[in-house]
Amino acid sequence: MNPTLLFLIGLPASGKSTIGKMIASQFNFCYLDKDVVCNTFTKQLLELKGHSPDDRECAFYSDVIMNMEYKTLLDIADDNIQIGKSVVLDAPFISYFSNVRYIEQLKETYDWKNVKTIVLQVHVDFPILKSRMIERAVDRDQWKLENWDTYIQLVQEKQCLWENIRIVQYCNNSVSINMQDIQSLFISQL
Repeated sequence: MNPTLLFLIGLPASGKSTIGKMIASQFNFCYLDKDVVCNTFTKQLLELKGHSPDDRECAFYSDVIMNMEYKTLLDIADDNIQIGKSVVLDAPFISYFSNVRYIEQLKETYDWKNVKTIVLQVHVDFPILKSRMIERAVDRDQWKLENWDTYIQLVQEKQCLWENIRIVQYCNNSVSINMQDIQSLFISQL
């Protein structure tokens, strides 16, 4: 059976990690969270350049570090795919939404001809998102919380425009995630 690559996209604090871990556990996929894979190095690089280790709004992060983070994540995913292991990629991918050929380009770059590719986009209403960000108390969310209206406007402007791939939507407003809903949604795409 050919491996599956699940792009689990959505805003920080939307519940991607919880959903991704549930799917990985249920279907025996490799689970790769961009923050876990890259944050140690990202923080060090930001500090070496004189920035706060949690500053994801500076030009150095967006112009240099971010692309390295995603390349690292995708390279690790590819290693797993090459040995036949399916993968959940847990990352926002927001900065790549405007590239309509993004998924096609990745398939060409990594030669993923026989890889089933699925995109699951997790949504949550903004008041719930803000509450979750406050509750999780992650330093890199500080700018978002301090500039909430600006942040919301920025993310609303960035809609996922990827073509030639079905993007499955999941609303995660509930207090708890229903695994049966996730299974039904996910299995229907396999």
